[in-house]
Amino acid sequence: MMRFLTFIILITFVPRLGISQEQDTVSEFSTYHDMRVCFGKLYQEKDFERAAAVLKNHIEEFPDHLEANAYNLALTYGQLGHYQKGIGVLHSAMDGGIWFNKYGFEHAFWEPYKNTEGFDLILEENETFWQKAQNLAKATIEIITPEGYDSTKSNPLFIALHGGGGNIEGFKTAWTSELMRTEFITAYLQSSQIISMDGYNWTEDIEISKNEIVEAYDKIAATYAIDQEEIIIGGFSSGGVAALEVVLCNLIPATGFLVLCPDKPESFSAENIENATNRKIRGTIITTEMDPRLTVQQEMVETLKNAGLQHQFVVSPYLGHWIPDDLDTRINEAIIFCRDY
Repeated sequence: MMRFLTFIILITFVPRLGISQEQDTVSEFSTYHDMRVCFGKLYQEKDFERAAAVLKNHIEEFPDHLEANAYNLALTYGQLGHYQKGIGVLHSAMDGGIWFNKYGFEHAFWEPYKNTEGFDLILEENETFWQKAQNLAKATIEIITPEGYDSTKSNPLFIALHGGGGNIEGFKTAWTSELMRTEFITAYLQSSQIISMDGYNWTEDIEISKNEIVEAYDKIAATYAIDQEEIIIGGFSSGGVAALEVVLCNLIPATGFLVLCPDKPESFSAENIENATNRKIRGTIITTEMDPRLTVQQEMVETLKNAGLQHQFVVSPYLGHWIPDDLDTRINEAIIFCRDY
């Protein structure tokens, strides 16, 4: 399963900027992004004292990002061996109703904390927060109709699934394209399987995900006039896994797929792929040179090739498990490929 860590996303993708000591500890930051870039660069350079100072001095300025900032400050204190300080930061955030990624404390970074008095209470309280949130979580759909939408005419449908730890709000700004905006009814779905305060995952229980996607499709088809000749489903990471599961199990009348940086789905069998080929399914897999699952994806593509399923395989350079800058163009190309032009 895709286990999203706030810390990893926060500091991996930052530009290398020149930052003075005065700026990182004294000056105010005009935006959260500026502060995050400063912190990330210092952390990457292993300047943990100054990195901790950035977060400590500015954490109250960005209350909307307290989950990430408290997590990263505690993590940075851990690098300095200040474990009780880190536990204090986490406790303070939790006293304010903040909780952390379900898998956020499993990384090796946190091993030294596990022998520190009070950390077991952090883990227990976080589990309690998560369970309460999971009991309330529900699957969500957001529909965006194309420009000049005419409800009397059938429109193609694109079902888009966020990545692990993502949500609709963050995903819809990245997963879009000119053809989606002008021609498609786009349905952004959000899983009910919560793993952080605003993050959800499709591969906690894939059967739940498949059922939610089918239910969402049925609601969409009952409400909108859908062109049954063009139904594409796609997604990033765990959303890509769920999209492939739905296609390979033939759960909705999909005609194509577009998945970015997926793992191998459980339903990726020779029989299911052969059946998809016979249904004339076409699809695109996009990944990156530095994606940790690149080898698995290459093996998947070889299986598709041997089965005769029409597909594209696009490998973006110089990027890890993330969304490429040219995704808009890649989505358009994938749509055109699915149309068999």
